[in-house]
Amino acid sequence: MSSLSARLAGFRDTTGVGVARMTLYLAAYLGLAWISFIYPARGLNITPWNPQAALAVGLLLWQPRSWWLVWVAVVSGEALVGTEPIPWPALVLASGAVTAGYAATAAALRRWMGPTLPIVTRRDVALFLVIVVCGALFGAVLRAGALWAMGVVELARVPAVIHRSSIGDSVGLIVTLPVLWVLASGERTAASRTLLRSREAWLIGLVTLVAMVAVFAQPTEEQFKFFYVLFVPVVWAAARFGAIGAVWSAALVQMLLMLAVQTAQYQPLTVFELQVLMAALTSTGVLLGATVDEREQAQQALRASLRLAAAGDMAAALAHELNQPLTAMSTYARASQLIARRLDHAPREAVDPLLEVTDKLADEATRAGEVVNRLRKFFRERSTELQPTDLATLLAEAERSQASRAEGLGVRLEWSCDPQLAPVWLDPVQIGVVLRNLLANAIDAASEARAAAAAGRSVAVHATREGNEVVVSVTDSAAGLTSEEVDRVFESRRSEKPGGMGIGLAISRSIVEAHGGRLWAEAGPGGKFHFSLPAGTGPQHE
Repeated sequence: MSSLSARLAGFRDTTGVGVARMTLYLAAYLGLAWISFIYPARGLNITPWNPQAALAVGLLLWQPRSWWLVWVAVVSGEALVGTEPIPWPALVLASGAVTAGYAATAAALRRWMGPTLPIVTRRDVALFLVIVVCGALFGAVLRAGALWAMGVVELARVPAVIHRSSIGDSVGLIVTLPVLWVLASGERTAASRTLLRSREAWLIGLVTLVAMVAVFAQPTEEQFKFFYVLFVPVVWAAARFGAIGAVWSAALVQMLLMLAVQTAQYQPLTVFELQVLMAALTSTGVLLGATVDEREQAQQALRASLRLAAAGDMAAALAHELNQPLTAMSTYARASQLIARRLDHAPREAVDPLLEVTDKLADEATRAGEVVNRLRKFFRERSTELQPTDLATLLAEAERSQASRAEGLGVRLEWSCDPQLAPVWLDPVQIGVVLRNLLANAIDAASEARAAAAAGRSVAVHATREGNEVVVSVTDSAAGLTSEEVDRVFESRRSEKPGGMGIGLAISRSIVEAHGGRLWAEAGPGGKFHFSLPAGTGPQHE
């Protein structure tokens, strides 16, 4: 039994995919192939919409060594779902050609856009569309060439095969791959959950359903003319919720469209026309959503620059005023230690606590001066002093700095860190400020009377690796944030805390972004704040 487990573990290390995930992937691929198998081309299993192509490209994008699994899935789909009989040698060769096209598309996306597939700017969207359309065309050429070489199609029919195959894969990639892009990220998944809690999102869904009924209530030959009504809810979602709203709105339209096509009689040409329009609708929506996201990011950057300018002036003034008192405090503490050590006649049980307290006083005074000076330098120059840092040690130090306060407020404080994490390149002083700020906010929230009595008052910090990033999560047992509060929580505003300035989270986000990471909040029960840092092996920023 142990030898079988070892073989499976070695197999997983080699392929990058576990056995359970392989089974789930094959089931998902065959399920999508079955759902979308309508109006295949005569003598071939080529349909107007191939969402399974997005699953194949997505797997090869994130697990390049799993090409063989994609090939098995393509062969299985052709054999089990397809209704057109194709000789096995031609089926295997054509499936290999399709897999090669998927692999080329994934390689191009990885090369030009990166493994995280960022679809957040207009340039990203345009590049994404060009790559997937060219990749689908390349795969169609390979497929048609393989079928012609095996004598399945005649030379005169090759252009038609290329046309139908490229359209089907293009539509599947344009509509479905952005959905996988959303689901592959914890931040975007959290944003999707926030979107679903919005009444406006449900209203958009209702408008989509009404528009679909209005379009398909028309005679079949007239539906093509009224399809543009479906642009209204997609544009609405993109303008209100950005690219994520456009992705989910387009996915809803596609699902309703497939349901309508499967429950009525259509000419294959009409179905292809509808799918081409569906690709245009998705492209328009995602492009508009990216434009909205870019505008929001520009506004946030402007607000952040104004915050940093004000905070920089304040930090410079504080550093000037506090440097001398902090230095004097440290000097007096060291002097007190020297005096205590000369008290030979005093009992050790009285001297030792005094030495310990004055040593902590000197260390804290030195640390406070270093924090003030480093923040002043950050606000003025946006500079970070990166060094390889053990994240577990940093979390432990942040927890110790808040332990006594948490205990006094009756809040249980705990932390955990993935033991497999390698040292992370970061500025320990600046990230320490971020951790202490998030912990202090979480402790304040958990200590309120609204904190859940059954679960107790608690705050937890956890660090783990997700892809090419290290993600640190701070959660508490308070009521949490609403979707509206998530949108405003990082803005500088009047603080509700006595003595608060209302810029702690805004400064923390600026620090994390200067490290090449992100800081975000998640709506729902319980406060949830997360920030990510690059998990590279060397410094990423100067």
